[in-house]
Amino acid sequence: MKRLSAFVSRLCSWFKSQFTSRHLLTALIEGGRTLIAILIAYLVAFAVIGFVSDDPEMAIRWFVFGPLSSPTEFGEVLKNATPLLFAGIAACLIIKGGNFNMFTEGAFYAGGLIAALAAIYFDLSGILAIIIPLACGTLAAMLIGYIPAKLKAKYEVNEFVSSIMFNFIVMWIGVWLISNVVIDVTSGDNATAPIPDASRLRILFENTNVTTGLLIALGVAVVAYLYMFRTRFGFRLRMTGDNKAFARSVGIDVGRAGVSSQILGIGVAGLGGGLAILANYHRFNWKTLPGFGFDGFMVAIIAKNRPLLVPFAALFIGYLRSGADLMAFNTDVAQEVVQIIQGLILILVASEAFFSSAWFRGVIAKRMFRRKQLAPVGGVDDHA
Repeated sequence: MKRLSAFVSRLCSWFKSQFTSRHLLTALIEGGRTLIAILIAYLVAFAVIGFVSDDPEMAIRWFVFGPLSSPTEFGEVLKNATPLLFAGIAACLIIKGGNFNMFTEGAFYAGGLIAALAAIYFDLSGILAIIIPLACGTLAAMLIGYIPAKLKAKYEVNEFVSSIMFNFIVMWIGVWLISNVVIDVTSGDNATAPIPDASRLRILFENTNVTTGLLIALGVAVVAYLYMFRTRFGFRLRMTGDNKAFARSVGIDVGRAGVSSQILGIGVAGLGGGLAILANYHRFNWKTLPGFGFDGFMVAIIAKNRPLLVPFAALFIGYLRSGADLMAFNTDVAQEVVQIIQGLILILVASEAFFSSAWFRGVIAKRMFRRKQLAPVGGVDDHA
């Protein structure tokens, strides 16, 4: 009994220290900024809906409550959030390493294409019918993504420009392949042969399109957090991203750390592309870039580059897009209104000048943390 009492006492002391720590205060302030940014973006979107719609009340109802109206609709939210989760984790790894490699977009395409081809042309069964295609897609994306990463490390070639060029190189090679080499002429489209059922991901919940890819995505988020914040390799990666000069002075190989952060991020994106194809498509027929890679940087910015917050940011964007689709289908408002919300949120969240520190801490933080004033010794006011 005494041991239990001591344990509870220590646990309470730990919680108390956490709730009064500067780290928690900073996290809550950042969270408050994000929530206020979201609220402002929603208010602007509502104003736009009210201006363009003949029935704004119905449109807003579908936009806000439609994704939560049934298990099937909420399943679409989770389905939309799954690839965004992979893209967000990929962006976190790249940004934390001090880079801005946009090949996550091409990695999604390459990972999906190679995973589909491996599933079709390899005679696989059981769990290997899923693992091998995903591994092939991930490895292919990492090998291609190594080129712009190495160009940056060795020759100081801007990775932003070179990675965007590689996106389109990969896409057009893929379009040529599915149009001429691996095309299934019976499909009536420029597409591959059907993906075998053995390689398709299983549905998690009845009457939804949520697959086991969601569980894999959540697992990747946890692994990414452990890697970045609980290993010496992750420490080197973060140190390189924070201050390359200091990292170099303490003996960290900043070139290797930068390349590894990009390769890992691109690998996660390639895995996401493979899972997206095996979960949601019967054939590979992407004729354009899917857009997930670009969205990943938006998710990472909203999540403040914290892997454990990426699932929440991805879920929010998935919720936005599901609501926009339902609003466009059931009312006279186009789904592009979601682009207004996303753009405003990015501008407000990413801006370091958004709500000055003095104003925000004075008005918001002090109300969240009302601290008891210590009585002055001898009844003398400290400010007298």
